Amino acid sequence: MMSRADAAQPVGEGASRGPGGRGGAAAAARRDFVARVAAYWERGGLTHAAGTILGHLMVCEPADPTQAELADALGLSAGSVSTQLSQLQAIGMVERVRVPGERAAHYQLPRDMWTEILMSEQERIAGLRSLATAAEAVRPAERPDRIGSLDAMVRFWEQEWPGTQRRLDEFLRKERS
Repeated sequence: MMSRADAAQPVGEGASRGPGGRGGAAAAARRDFVARVAAYWERGGLTHAAGTILGHLMVCEPADPTQAELADALGLSAGSVSTQLSQLQAIGMVERVRVPGERAAHYQLPRDMWTEILMSEQERIAGLRSLATAAEAVRPAERPDRIGSLDAMVRFWEQEWPGTQRRLDEFLRKERS
């Protein structure tokens, strides 16, 4: 029987491990996917380590590794994993869960995390509206587009986001039924 630590390793660490193959082409595909996720989120402002953890949590089995299992599987220090998990929990991208009978906490992506991230877009639009409104009082004479483009983008999304959100809600209801 495979230990949780062995199972939490990214596919490709070590030899093939049975059905679905944990080695070979599947392992390479998962490593590439984790690297792509890390690069995406790094461009978006997260650290490479945080993106790597997110990518791993999207594809690892079991789906809820411990901090030590994450550090081991990803080759990250325990301190780095701890710091990144705290930050990812603070923004709602990772949740800490308890497994009955185990002392160590486990970490996983929250169910519907991607939906929650998109649905929180209304808050970002409102925050940008506040900035755009405040910027009008200090609009510079030189290159006023720095503020005008923000205002135009916000006006667009203030009009479009409610309909987009409704369509997304309808789509997700159909997907779940």
